[in-house]
Amino acid sequence: MRPFSVKVSLTREAPLRLPAPSMWAWLRLNSLFGLTCGLLWLCPVAGSTCTDYQNLLYQLKSMAKRDFLKSFITDQGLNLLQLNNICQERPDFPNMETLKDLPPVAFLQNVSQNLYIFEQELKEPIFEQMVRQIQGIENNICCLLQTLRSAPAVCPSPGSKRTLSPPLTAGSFQWKSERCSTIQSYQVLMENMGKVLETWGPSPGQRKRNRRSLLNVLLGQRRKVTQP
Repeated sequence: MRPFSVKVSLTREAPLRLPAPSMWAWLRLNSLFGLTCGLLWLCPVAGSTCTDYQNLLYQLKSMAKRDFLKSFITDQGLNLLQLNNICQERPDFPNMETLKDLPPVAFLQNVSQNLYIFEQELKEPIFEQMVRQIQGIENNICCLLQTLRSAPAVCPSPGSKRTLSPPLTAGSFQWKSERCSTIQSYQVLMENMGKVLETWGPSPGQRKRNRRSLLNVLLGQRRKVTQP
């Protein structure tokens, strides 16, 4: 019986190439950034492109409908019967009459500046989800501005920081009252933003015509002409 031999071929595998130390931070940041952007629906980054005008408009109107006030009231055990006294809307934010008369670019810039104020004030960890929502809206506003012809080349930079009052003890009644007023003012701003965006047409810079109002105007003018 012929002896047999087994030839074993040992090949040297190429060593595993690990990313350079400077890349580890990039990879980690990239994964966290992608996760955050996924939660925010849209997050424009350097080298990426924004979605189209109609999608941005739809996203902003949808994000404006999210309610953070009810959960805050429930979690903090606030008395619903005294809510009008505890949770008053702040007068230092623009009302609907002011916002609806602004040109599209000025309107978006105004909303963005006020969102920065909310982001600056809601620093406690319990508002992390709300702050992420605000940042997502700011990013979408930045993209929407890029679709408007008269918009600046870059997004508006945050306004000057406000002089904040001394920090209150989280959980105290005064803290609950002030934060409730802040969230209430945010919800009103978002409601007004949604109403204004509903008047925007399907193309950048266009606004829907109020046909009923136009018809009333024409009928009124006709009555004046036919009156003796």
